[in-house]
Parts: sequence; C-alpha cells; structure tokens
Amino acid sequence: MPMSLKVRAASVAMIEAVVLATAASRLWAQQVPVPPHVLVVGPMVKIDGRLFVGGLLAGLQEGAQPGDSDLSQVRLDVKNVVSADAAKAAIGPAIDAGVKAIVTIYGQPTQVASAATTKIPIVFCPVADPVASKLVASNEAPGGNLTGVASADAEASRRRLDAFRQMLPGLKRLAVLFDPGFPPDKTQMKNLDQVAPSTGITLVARPVEDANSVMAALQALGPDEADAILILKEVTLRHAVPELKRVAWQQKLPILVTDPELVVTFPAALAAVGTNPRELGKTCGRITARILKGAQPADLPIEHPDFELLLNLQSARRLGITVPGAPAEGNFVELPARKPQSAEGG
Repeated sequence: MPMSLKVRAASVAMIEAVVLATAASRLWAQQVPVPPHVLVVGPMVKIDGRLFVGGLLAGLQEGAQPGDSDLSQVRLDVKNVVSADAAKAAIGPAIDAGVKAIVTIYGQPTQVASAATTKIPIVFCPVADPVASKLVASNEAPGGNLTGVASADAEASRRRLDAFRQMLPGLKRLAVLFDPGFPPDKTQMKNLDQVAPSTGITLVARPVEDANSVMAALQALGPDEADAILILKEVTLRHAVPELKRVAWQQKLPILVTDPELVVTFPAALAAVGTNPRELGKTCGRITARILKGAQPADLPIEHPDFELLLNLQSARRLGITVPGAPAEGNFVELPARKPQSAEGG
C-alpha cells in the first residue's frame, strides 16, 4: 500500500500542536524576535495531515530564498476541524492574535475564513471550483484576499479525464453518477461536461440521490452505453459498497473515483485520480511563502494539482483490463501521470 495511504488512520494529536520551522530548516537568513504566525485549519485525518503539513513546510522552504526578507521562522498552528463551528472557533482567535496568513483545507473552512476576514490572506488547499463558489473573481486574477488550488474546476476536470484515458486508452463513454442536489457534484458535473469533448470522452450522466438510485442507474446501463463508471459523491459510494461491487462486476464495468483512499477501502474500484497530500501541501507552501514575502493573493493565479493515479491491480485482473505502464504483479500501484499539455502551470 502506498505510504500516503498507510498513515491515513494515524493519530492527528502530534500535528494539533504548534509546529515550528526551526533554524536548521529556516526560510530566511536573519532572525526576528517574533516569527510569522500561519494558521492551518481543516480535517487533518481526511487529507492525511502528517503528509500535508510535511509538504507545506517543504513548500515554504522552496518558496523562500535567503535575503528575501528579515523573516527567519514560520510558526504553523495546525488545527484539526471537522465542522463549521470548529473552524470558527479556530479562526476567530487566530485573527485576534495577528495571524499573518490562513491555510484552509477544503471548502467549509475556506468559506468560514472568507466570512471572518477580508484582509488576512487565505490560501485554500484545495477547493473544487473557487470561481463557481464565488471565492475569487477569476483563476487568472483572483482579487480580494484569497488564492490557492482548485481541484475540480474546468482545468482540473480536464486533467482528471486525461488521466483516466491514460489508464484506460479505450475509454470513450464514461457514465458519471452524481447527486444533482449536492452542490460540489453539480459544479463538477458542469465542468466535466464542458471539457469532455476536448478529451474525446462522451459523458453519460446519471443523476443519483442515494444508494438505491445508484443501484438502479447501474442496472439500467446497457452493455453499449458505457466503458467505465465515475462516481463523484464519496458518501454514496460508501453506503452502497456491497451491492455496488456485485453489480459493477456483473456488468464488467470498471469503477473510477476521485479519492485515492477509496481504491483501498472499496476494493471494487479500479482506479482513482486525486491529489497527493504531500505534493498539495508543497504547492500551498510555495504560495504561502510568496504571500509572507509581500505578494498579494489578488495577484496570484489559482493553481491546479498534479494528480496522483492509484490503480487496484486485483480489480484490473478481475475485469480483464491491462493498464499501460502497470506492473504484472502487485496490489495497489501508483502510476505517474502525464504532465498536462496546457500552458497553465498549476
């Protein structure tokens, strides 16, 4: 199992405390009495907080150069929160204490931080579509006090479809199961529709609201309607696991997801194309370093992740699928994703 998934269930107690970037790994050359304070707030277990914070520290170091500033240390105050109320309880005191930047993980803490301040820089890591969520004015010129990483906007959706084609070169018709009443699903479906023609994939949209409708949608798919299934809503997948696995294998349809963890916890899934928490942390660390050195979030374009491809070889063998570049033996295998062809450098 990849290391990023082995530590998923590890205790977050060690990263709840203040994390200091010491002089041995300092960002800038000169000492100052009070290091800049950066709040990191979000669901640490879900994102694999140890890897994310490690990447964030590495990105801060990469984004800073000696002589750029009088700053020599960055103090990361890491808060594990799983609700809007918990996010408010963490963000409010940090603002009062003079935090220099806030790094938010996923949409809920980002919305809370955005409502709490219009002055302190906020780096979201990631949100699905910051423009559709009205967090920024545009990807190129965010405006305001927010910038960060988008994981499911049009550009990210194109990269994800390209990665699925990389694993399944014959993929032409992709059934997408989404909940139209769930805003992230609705937004991502819109973006997938927008970019699918450029990837050579025809989408077969199947609105689903619960586990029963997932089963009905799968059973109704004819043999010539789809080459694979993409399930957007994670909770739907988890609630429908036993029957979904049976139906998918009967239909001989590979299941694709967006969270690499699900490939391990849900063995029927063939593959995932999602974010690597350490690499995501590094990207957000570099953005935060630029802000601490004086850059304005309004002027920093939104970035996009280099996706991680995780393949379940056992599922591939059961379905009779050969994935280019995959080894002949093993279980869960990470594959390198092709670099995006667009000029955008996220």
